[in-house]
Amino acid sequence: MKHIQKIQHIIEGISPDEKNRGGGIFLNTIKNEFITFPGSITVPKIPVKELTWDVVAEVVEKLRQFFPEFFIKHHILTKRKPEADVHSIQFYRPLNGKALGFVHFFKIDLRFGGDSSNIIEKGDTACYPSYLTNRMYYKSRIVPVEKIEANDFSVLRLLDSIEVSSDMRRHTFAMFDEVSMREMNKTLEAYIDQGVFSTSQQLYPFFVFDFFTPCMNLPHPSEQEIEKAVEIFEPVFLYLSGRYRGKVYGGAENAVAQYPSAFIRESNELMLTEQFLHEMARYFSRYSIVRDDDLALRGWWKLTVSPL
Repeated sequence: MKHIQKIQHIIEGISPDEKNRGGGIFLNTIKNEFITFPGSITVPKIPVKELTWDVVAEVVEKLRQFFPEFFIKHHILTKRKPEADVHSIQFYRPLNGKALGFVHFFKIDLRFGGDSSNIIEKGDTACYPSYLTNRMYYKSRIVPVEKIEANDFSVLRLLDSIEVSSDMRRHTFAMFDEVSMREMNKTLEAYIDQGVFSTSQQLYPFFVFDFFTPCMNLPHPSEQEIEKAVEIFEPVFLYLSGRYRGKVYGGAENAVAQYPSAFIRESNELMLTEQFLHEMARYFSRYSIVRDDDLALRGWWKLTVSPL
């Protein structure tokens, strides 16, 4: 418990005027995002069984000096989502939309992700190796929630089952934490106008299924970016709830009342307006993905974002 309290104390000690000292945001060969920072930190040996809180406290204390904007106003998740994800540090920040509640979900993966020359102490059957690194592998998402409790939150799920085509039949399966959302991510392409994006959504999708619900990726989660992401994502989520659940969450009338410029009725369905699609296009036009010869040799792409 003392280590959990220490982690929260570290976060609460971040002042609003502190700025990130990080470098670029990149995608690796398997499209996982990471961000670099000046200098390097030592990641201690991590138990294969489960990441321990003393190690979490040690790493958070090192990383907050580079990314205070990403940690500020967050809370440590003491029960990981899903529970099988035992080698990540997870945080959440409560957020209020106009109609719904959200959290910013921020996850740091500590399993070794560098090259072998950076290993300080080799791993064994009990622990992963200790290593030096100048990068942080992470996930940053806006997630719709039903309820927020002490050190936890419950997700506003749009899916309880999944249909998969196989052997010329459609099979329905109940969904559990370990089920991949890959099949469901494909349906988002059919529901969201791909013309609003300035980058390849196959390379880096901004809307993905996680926790059995649509979420929005946010690669640079500063205070201003988080607030704007909720403004963009809430109408999108309300629209998607109508597509997946057959009715808009909270009611179509309430959605229109909260976002009158975002919705229009067509054939008894709530659709996104051209005005809102243009707003989405402006928002996502700030993003670009580049790859020069050096990045190609590494198998990386660089993701850049212009300020709001």
